[in-house]
Amino acid sequence: MKTRGFVLALALISLAACDKAEQQATSRPGAAEAPISTESLPAYDAQGVISSLEGQVLTLDHDGSVAAGLKAGRNRFTVYADVLAEAPITPGSRVKFQFKQTPRGLEVSKLEARD
Repeated sequence: MKTRGFVLALALISLAACDKAEQQATSRPGAAEAPISTESLPAYDAQGVISSLEGQVLTLDHDGSVAAGLKAGRNRFTVYADVLAEAPITPGSRVKFQFKQTPRGLEVSKLEARD
């Protein structure tokens, strides 16, 4: 009788440990998520002046966009290398740009010099 109780307790402990290991394997808080595609999001036109560029963060003083509900002012936008490759990136440059409102914030999708 004591042996049967011991085996039953050991089996329950083993099952509990397996369930805990499975939960840890499926939910990793530090795991990187795949980026969400922004291709299907609408792009809005605006113009402004480059204030600064630090890594992938472009700060622009802009006229805003009524269609996007973005008031004129200074905002930080995420910008990627393919957009910067053909754009003026010095502070003080006047630019025309397109941006998208993504779940992660504002993102510049097109940037070009303005006269």
